[in-house]
Amino acid sequence: MDCKRVHEVMYTFIDNEMDDDLVPTFRSHVDGCPPCARRMSFSRKLLVTVRERCVRHSAPDGLRTRILLSLGEGEALH
Repeated sequence: MDCKRVHEVMYTFIDNEMDDDLVPTFRSHVDGCPPCARRMSFSRKLLVTVRERCVRHSAPDGLRTRILLSLGEGEALH
């Protein structure tokens, strides 16, 4: 496996979605290639940060109800 292929499939590895038969060659390349190892570390940290900070929050029920009523969609609540 070369660097280009590692970069193409890196997120499948990080997300545990990589085909089992590719894992050993992927790991072997990353373990022996400092640039790919750095990229892997960065990608993992980036993914964790995105997942932690891009959580979608719902409006509280009371606020949601008031907004729907003000939009004339109060009938949808009943």
